[in-house]
Amino acid sequence: MAAVWAGWRAPVVAMLVMLVMLVLALPGFFSLPPIDRDEARFAQSSAQMLASGDLIDIRLGDEPRYKKPVGIYWLQAAVAGLTGQGESIWAYRLVSLIGAVASVGLTVGIARRVMGEGPALLAGVMLASSFLLGGEARLAKTDAMQLATILAAQAVLARAFLPGGRNQRPDLSFGAAMGFWVAVGSGILIKGPITPLVALFTVTGLCIHRRDTKILRVLRPVWGLLLVLAMVAPWLIAITFKSGGAFWAASVGQDMLAKVGQGQESHGAPPGTYLALVWATFWPGSALLVAALPALWHGRRQPVMAFAFGWIVPVWLMFELTATKLIHYVLPAYPALAILVAWGLSQAMPGRAWRGIGALVAVAVPGGVLVALWVGAGQIGAQLAPSYLLGAAGLALAAPLLAIALWRGAVPLQIGALAGAGLALSVALFPTLARIPTLWPAVALADAATTHPDCRALSVGYEEPSALFLTQGKLRFATPETLGAELAKPGCVFLAVEARAGSGLAVGLTLIGEFSGMNLGNGRKVDLSFYLRP
Repeated sequence: MAAVWAGWRAPVVAMLVMLVMLVLALPGFFSLPPIDRDEARFAQSSAQMLASGDLIDIRLGDEPRYKKPVGIYWLQAAVAGLTGQGESIWAYRLVSLIGAVASVGLTVGIARRVMGEGPALLAGVMLASSFLLGGEARLAKTDAMQLATILAAQAVLARAFLPGGRNQRPDLSFGAAMGFWVAVGSGILIKGPITPLVALFTVTGLCIHRRDTKILRVLRPVWGLLLVLAMVAPWLIAITFKSGGAFWAASVGQDMLAKVGQGQESHGAPPGTYLALVWATFWPGSALLVAALPALWHGRRQPVMAFAFGWIVPVWLMFELTATKLIHYVLPAYPALAILVAWGLSQAMPGRAWRGIGALVAVAVPGGVLVALWVGAGQIGAQLAPSYLLGAAGLALAAPLLAIALWRGAVPLQIGALAGAGLALSVALFPTLARIPTLWPAVALADAATTHPDCRALSVGYEEPSALFLTQGKLRFATPETLGAELAKPGCVFLAVEARAGSGLAVGLTLIGEFSGMNLGNGRKVDLSFYLRP
């Protein structure tokens, strides 16, 4: 019986942490409206692909959308089609949730090669409860599914290198090696170069550490590259011809290379930004991270350190040196961070000072988030939902419990406290945000427009993709210059006008409603007026 259980322990631990991820992602998953701008752009483009049946071209409204490859649109359109809920944003978020769930399971699988079930479970729950992955699991974007492809590739490399490191003879079956390249090809189709870059960084680091190229050779790179080419080339050729080369100009020139040279859309920040943010974005795991630092330094020559450093350091430096900085860019390094922290804590008990700093992080970060949410709601005149008080009460219990668990070094208590803290923060934040009407001008616009389903819907001055998604693509964006021609057309018209677009644009139309709030896409105040021409 013991032998049977020994064979089942690893999958049971992986399934347990995947269930934790699923539970932690549910608060706000269904209630949050489409979030500008990236989520709404992806979801609307996928909705249009689903409606048109065109699996080659990518459109956002009447315009091409060529900044990312097609893989995420295929997945979102397929899942939304299967659910039959193509008009609901959660149907497109399911792909991200699946990616997040798979990512934590794969993290446990990698961790199990160098530590027991308890610390491996700790690593998985640490990643699952992290603020950053929790946020990405709720957004219909590329990053959570991209993380799953990265971890699938890293799991193959871990199999070749861990636990023995340079003393281990790399040995991969042909199927396992091709699994690595399938993960790389899938990552390219989902978000371009990030998955192959992480894999390349790690393989290079392992080869340098071993002073040979055996790991590269057991990956069968010739066969693998042919497989990747077979996966990605058909669509790349098709979109090149269909777009007349515009895909490459938009994805490589306007998106990837432009982000390296300068901060796009006011997202520039200096090097060191991600290091400063990790204490919040990796929370509650960041409380354990600071406590694990001495053990990690002491075990810096161990194979797991070489593996994780070859994974983390190049990725982190690459994004720290990139001009455009978005909070989720360093997510590919977080699984390795969780594995390192769990391994470090399993090696030695942190000193009193390090445990004290970790306990302070455990309590201070959620306190800061709750205060910021309270103050921010007050500034925009919003009333916080009961979920805020429920989550705050949960954090008042879970955060001190995490500090106590860290102080005592009790792994089961740490696992429970991480999960509880992550759930409490999710309850306090995401459902609360969903229930603040002033944050969702697109919802107000769509609600007003849908009361007049037979009218053409126009918007001037407010052109967020969330409004396009919520009106199922019926909304058309106009400018003050083109509005006259639109109004000259016969028939019923619903018109939304943002105050910055100017006054006097709706002459002869009846004012039927107004909205005042904030645009999450750019942080600016929004004042909308709704008009009707019967």
